Amino acid sequence: MAWKTTESKKKKHSGTLGQLWTIYKYTAKGNKALPWLMLLGFLVPVALFIILSICLHANVLLWILYVLCGVLLGAVLAVFILTRISDRVGYKQLENQPGASAAILANLGRNGFEFSQEPVWVSRKTRDTIWRGTGRPGIFLIGEGDKQRLNIEMNHQEAMIHRLFPGSKIKIYRIYVGQGEGYTPIAKLRGQIIKHAARLTKMELHNLNGRLQTMQTKQSNVPHGIDPNRLKVNSRMMRHRN
Repeated sequence: MAWKTTESKKKKHSGTLGQLWTIYKYTAKGNKALPWLMLLGFLVPVALFIILSICLHANVLLWILYVLCGVLLGAVLAVFILTRISDRVGYKQLENQPGASAAILANLGRNGFEFSQEPVWVSRKTRDTIWRGTGRPGIFLIGEGDKQRLNIEMNHQEAMIHRLFPGSKIKIYRIYVGQGEGYTPIAKLRGQIIKHAARLTKMELHNLNGRLQTMQTKQSNVPHGIDPNRLKVNSRMMRHRN
């Protein structure tokens, strides 16, 4: 059994390194300065710890420990630089892509939010799209497309929710994804959702999700053959954002 445990650890370790290498190759294509920035991030802590050991007149053992600390800190800083730049590159490639919001919403489960994989509404003519999700702050309506057209359908969505929860004070948030005044850029969508304070208990949220799921199965306005969620998005690039 011991050799199986060792083998599984090796696979997990190689998988992590492989994921970092994949992210690096993907990001380097969009940012040519990435290798130099990572190298700088690695060398600065090493150099600082070497200078510190010289100033303190450290013996050989302490000098080695200082260098090891600098190497470890440099490696962490290099990975941090990689993840931050990969975020920017990934978001930049998602901008102006129909259905790009789905790539962000799919990764909010770890933060206690729940969004359906399929949008609750898609316009046959304009491809305007609305996703609905829930969290302890309340209900979220995320729209892509023209704001005026989205408002009309969001009014219908809110009316259905109010009929389902008569007299309820559940907060409903509207977010329009895009560029321009009144829109939220795709890079800020996650932050725009999770910034709201909790208003519901876990039990209230559970009941809310159950009733919304029942309503969704009875009524769906997504045309056949249209799936704006099927985008060529690198899942490994998006996974570490949370």
